[in-house]
Amino acid sequence: MIKNKFCIVGIDRDFEEFIIENKGNYLGLISDYKKNYKITKRAGKEKITDWLKIKKKYNPNVYIVIDKGKERKSLTDKIFKKNVKNLIMNKTYVDKSVIKDLLKKKGILIQKLCFISSRVNISNGVKINIGSQIHHDVLIGEYATIAPRAVVLGSVKIGKFSYIGANSTIKQGVKIGNNAVVGAGAVVIKDVKENDVVAGNPAKSIK
Repeated sequence: MIKNKFCIVGIDRDFEEFIIENKGNYLGLISDYKKNYKITKRAGKEKITDWLKIKKKYNPNVYIVIDKGKERKSLTDKIFKKNVKNLIMNKTYVDKSVIKDLLKKKGILIQKLCFISSRVNISNGVKINIGSQIHHDVLIGEYATIAPRAVVLGSVKIGKFSYIGANSTIKQGVKIGNNAVVGAGAVVIKDVKENDVVAGNPAKSIK
C-alpha cells in the first residue's frame, strides 16, 4: 500500500488495479499535462484542480506512466521535478541489491509480475512494463522503456531513451545503443547501433 497521496501522469490501463488498491490516497490522473497540468479525478464526479494547488496542499508522489522516455524526462525536469518518485508494484520480484540502489534514483516504474535479478543497474526514469524479465548484471540507461513480457538476458547494456518491444528477447551480452528501437517479438543476437530500429528473428535493421 502507498502511504502518501499520489497522482498518475498519463494513461496506462495496467495501473487500474494499483489505483483501486490505493484509492484512499489517489488524487487523480493528470491527463491534460501538455496544456495546463490539470488533474482529472476518475472516480465519481469529475473534478479538475490545478496541479500547483494540489502540490501546495498535498505535496503528492507523482508516477509518470507514459511509454515515451523523452516525454517522461521532459515532464520530470520541467514540471513535476522532486515529486516524481519510484514505484515498484506488487507481485514483482526485485533483488535486494537492486532495491538498495533504487533509493538513489527517481522516476523508475516496475510493474507487476516482473523479475529483476541481481546486480541490475536501472537508471532514472526507466519504465519496465508488466511481466518483463531483467537478468543479472544488466545496465538500463536513463528513460529507456521495456515493453510487456520482454526478456533481457545477462550483462546486456541498454542505452538511454531506447525502447525494447513487447515479447522481445535480448541475448546475453548484447549492447543496445541510445535511442534505439527493438520491435515486438524480435530476437536480438548482436549489438544494435544508436538510433537504429530492428525487428525479426534474428533481429535486423529496418530503418
